[in-house]
This record gives sequence, structure tokens and C-alpha cells, in this order.
Amino acid sequence: MSGVEIALLGALAASSAAAGFAKVKSAKYQRNSYYSQARQAELKGRTDALAYKREGIDILRNVQKTMATANVRAAAGGLAPFVSGESNDLINIASMRGAADEFSVQTDNASLAQSMSQAQADNLRTAGDVGVKMARKNAKISFVQTMVQGGLMAGSGGGGSNFAGGYTGNATGVGYGSGATLDAGQVG
Repeated sequence: MSGVEIALLGALAASSAAAGFAKVKSAKYQRNSYYSQARQAELKGRTDALAYKREGIDILRNVQKTMATANVRAAAGGLAPFVSGESNDLINIASMRGAADEFSVQTDNASLAQSMSQAQADNLRTAGDVGVKMARKNAKISFVQTMVQGGLMAGSGGGGSNFAGGYTGNATGVGYGSGATLDAGQVG
């Protein structure tokens, strides 16, 4: 190999490495974007959960008002408001049962909002990490391909050796056997 060929291979290697570095850097920026989206998803889940909890608390406050109103009306009507078995007591029990069901639903909704947002955040973070890993892997593959192609172009001067060692350049698995090469005079 002459000095010019070595210099060209060096320039080719530097160019390929720079392109790979740029791809990895771009993937890292995309990962950071995914991480920001993940943080936003977590915050949204927390705010949604708080909203559901607030609705549940409002339901309990409303049932307190309903029970207080029923007690006042019972006392004004001559009934004992706190005696078990009176109509006032039955109204209060029915109100508490409905409120407890609604509060339970709101608590479950809060829990689901929190867990779903966490799952979404985890997926976004994983996507970012996988993107960087794939960019690194693709950069390495691209570098090796560039070097192999550059080595084949620089060639060995037709001395019969195969620089690629049987590399065919395709994914079909069809090649030239055990790395045999064809000289220009052997082609068909």
C-alpha cells in the first residue's frame, strides 16, 4: 500500500468516525428530549392524581353537608336526629354509602393516573436509551463498512488475497464461498 492510499484510508476513517460521532450526539439530544417528555408525563400524572383526590374530598364534604342538613331538618321536625333507626339515620347511611363508593372510585382513578404516567415515563426513557445504543451500534457498523470498502478500493493490486475475508456486503448469505476472489482476467 502506498502512502497516498494510507492517507486516503486515514481520511476515510476520520470522516466515518466524525459521521458516527454526529449520529450518536444527535441520538443523545433525542434521548434528552425523551427524558424531558418523561418528566412531563410524571408531572401530569401527579396533577391528575391530585385532581382525582380533590374530587374525592369534595364528595366527602358534600356528604357532610347533606348529613348536617338532614340532622337539622330532623331536629326542626321534632325527631331525634342522632337516634339509630330513625328516617334521618337511614338517609345519612344511604348518603355515606354513595359517598364512600364515589370516594373509592376517585382514589382508584388517582392511583391509575399515577401508575399510567409512570409507565409512560418509563417507556419514553427506554426509547431514549435504546436510541443511543442503536446509534452507537450503527456508527460502529458504518465505520467498519467504510473501512472494508476503503480497503477493497485501495485493493491489494490483484495479488489474489481477499481483504474482506469472505465479506460479500449483502445480508442474503450468498457469497463467493470461502473468500475466493476473482482476478480481472477470470471474469466471464
